[in-house]
Amino acid sequence: MSIIETIGIDILINIILVKEDVRPAMLIQPADYKERDGKGEKTKSILDAIKKEFPELKQSEDYQRYQGIIISKIDYNGKNDISLENMGEILGYPCYKDFNDIDSNEISYGITVFAYLNSGEKIEIFSNVCKDESQIEVFQDFAVKAKTALDKEEYKHLLGDNVIDKIDLEIDKNIPTQKIIDKLIKNQPIDIEDKSQIINILYNFGFDMDVTLSFKESFQYNNPIHKGILLSLLLNEKNYLLSPFIPLQEYPEQDKKVDEINEKWGNDIIKIINETKKETIVENETKKGGTQKKRKQIKKNTSKKIKNTSKKIKNTSKK
Repeated sequence: MSIIETIGIDILINIILVKEDVRPAMLIQPADYKERDGKGEKTKSILDAIKKEFPELKQSEDYQRYQGIIISKIDYNGKNDISLENMGEILGYPCYKDFNDIDSNEISYGITVFAYLNSGEKIEIFSNVCKDESQIEVFQDFAVKAKTALDKEEYKHLLGDNVIDKIDLEIDKNIPTQKIIDKLIKNQPIDIEDKSQIINILYNFGFDMDVTLSFKESFQYNNPIHKGILLSLLLNEKNYLLSPFIPLQEYPEQDKKVDEINEKWGNDIIKIINETKKETIVENETKKGGTQKKRKQIKKNTSKKIKNTSKKIKNTSKK
């Protein structure tokens, strides 16, 4: 089995960037594989493959506040003072200093670095939330250095048929939750940016991807019952009860229970949405120039489960 098949191309790309000093570290999060630590079967297989191919890199898991396994040239084992802001700095996030300055009532920006493959696939390298766009040049400089590193001859056998055409950025506005709440209360239109933020909120709750996709497909913004569900979710996000315990990986038994509750919660939400879904009216032109009303039922989502994650913090990603 190739290293890409074992660890995935996203991790491989980040590991190469750590080895080449383009970024100081990356993070392997066992929660991405529904595991608790580096001893989990999938996580251990990834760590073993990294150690075999990149023996010079250190793997740090014995530290506080635990968020996953740090892969770096620096050994962080035994460190007991790694705050959430410190982790952003360790991972090389340009906006790590913004962590405590981001106002949840103001627009912020999610800046993501992607590798674009010759196959058309887009691979996330890392994502960072910034209070403004003042660090764009730092991200762009990172992209240039990353492309140079990944183009080196010595890594072609590891990347296989995956040719990286370019490294580029995507910038997304993070809409404050309260602004979406205000729009719903005032019956104002919910635009694409609002809907994108809603889906991001669902993802951060840790709902199964099936739940998130089903919500996106079946939710009706003009349905009063659906609006009530959404308002409840948004208020929960704004006043998140578990925020004092983030990162939840520090509480493995409770984290497991949270996952179980989230799964039931998400399934209940989709069940109510589907049971209260109304038929939509579609206007079709007739030959006489008038219109006729045609009823169309929204197709139920049947996509396969992709992954489940624990609630993410605003200034770090899984890598």
